[in-house]
Amino acid sequence: MLDTSGSMEGSRLDSLKRALLSLTDGDTSITGQFARFRQREEITIILFNDRVYQKRDFTVNDMSASSPDLAAIRSFVNTLRAGGGTAIYDAVYSAYQAAGTAIRAEPGRLYSIVLMTDGENNVGRDGPRFISDYRRLPDDGRAVKTFAVLFGEASPTELKQVTDTTGGQVFDARAASLTQVFKDISGYQ
Repeated sequence: MLDTSGSMEGSRLDSLKRALLSLTDGDTSITGQFARFRQREEITIILFNDRVYQKRDFTVNDMSASSPDLAAIRSFVNTLRAGGGTAIYDAVYSAYQAAGTAIRAEPGRLYSIVLMTDGENNVGRDGPRFISDYRRLPDDGRAVKTFAVLFGEASPTELKQVTDTTGGQVFDARAASLTQVFKDISGYQ
């Protein structure tokens, strides 16, 4: 899930794009293999600002440098633009609804949610309502963990609330590069 709210304008969005694009490069080193998309991996990128406004699915079947699968991801990432408020809890809840549907369709796969935001929730449901709504989700959907990436002026309290509720973890990209954070998250999957 990618925050494309107005506060992401400029260097923050550029940094996010660079980190996402690094997941599509051909680094074949041991550490590089942990910091990129994997063959047969299915990725859903959910964009949000004051609402969830786009969800795009990708499947990586070809890992070659000229892969059309990776080219499609790169093309999509390069179109990201910033604007609007920040509806973190609505976006996370939407991701859990999508994950629940995916789990029921393909129960043998590994699922996780990665939340990338630089802001504080200022639109939509609040933390207590998110927790209440989350607890009403089916058990299979709640088995998915959220890994939140803290950068910019993101609220550590809100991200911790999300990850504590979902059994995930917060990663601080203010202390490490986003690329390194992606490597760390890959280690949990």
